[in-house]
Amino acid sequence: MTDSKKESSKTTTPLSSEPNYEVAIQFINDYLDFINDLESEIALIDWISKRNDVTVEFKNELKRIIDKAKKNDFELGLGFDLILDAQDNPNEFELDKTDSEFLIVKGKDWPDFRLTLKLKPEDNKWLVDGAGIINIPENKRIKR
Repeated sequence: MTDSKKESSKTTTPLSSEPNYEVAIQFINDYLDFINDLESEIALIDWISKRNDVTVEFKNELKRIIDKAKKNDFELGLGFDLILDAQDNPNEFELDKTDSEFLIVKGKDWPDFRLTLKLKPEDNKWLVDGAGIINIPENKRIKR
């Protein structure tokens, strides 16, 4: 391998080998603000598509799940929030524990409410790649 190829491969590694969990906490708390803003007229898919802290895979999976739910039952849809994997939610989240690229957050005002999120390194930064039922394996989801 030439020196220039070694250099170019170094630039694709994340800035830190430790995931930046703050990215996920900021995202999920911004999401709570979004869903609690009763005056907002922006749709979830539009809101997510404007985010630069989530992966394209996250955006695509969210849209796929919503489209499938609407096709199956247009009026009801999913019947729960797929990002929170619940119908109810706390007002704010904080870090509970970490497991590699996965982290669990808990409600500040509802500590028994926990949620799994996933981070992925991309373009020298950490991005949210999963939350609730989006890109979170069944065995990593919080049982409700």
